[in-house]
Amino acid sequence: MTGVNLLMTLKTLKERLIHNRLEVQREEGYVETELFTFQPPATKDDLARLPHRSPSQMIDFLTLHNGAQLFVHPTYGGRIQLFSVEEINEYQEIWECPEQFIPVGAGRDGEWIVCEVVNEHENYIWVGEFLTYTDDTEKLPMDYTRWFDYLIVAQGAHFWDWFRG
Repeated sequence: MTGVNLLMTLKTLKERLIHNRLEVQREEGYVETELFTFQPPATKDDLARLPHRSPSQMIDFLTLHNGAQLFVHPTYGGRIQLFSVEEINEYQEIWECPEQFIPVGAGRDGEWIVCEVVNEHENYIWVGEFLTYTDDTEKLPMDYTRWFDYLIVAQGAHFWDWFRG
């Protein structure tokens, strides 16, 4: 998808943080200052351990941050977790992901977030509690970069649930 640049989205988000915190507004007017933690970059050795089909956008993120915790509530926890290389490989087995699915992270309530890699130019994010990898209702009509951009714009809200009913 054109027009979306993961690195620009990430840079702009980080520029808005004050001491790794950001005031966010949730549904129904709830406002809280939430925390962000970014891990140091993945090493070349780390990146070499990624599944061979990993999307380039995910590799771009890992090159800057080998994992992150976004929109962490300071009292109640909950967060969007973006996996490190080690966690990607660990959850690949735990979640029994077929070869074309790469674990990306976990949602606030433990939802699985995975990326289906169709080919080097096409990938889709899937989100669900226990993915079947066959139910198209779990597949979002967007790639890793667009999903990340929308997540930041939606201030960590599970925007994908807004229209699922």
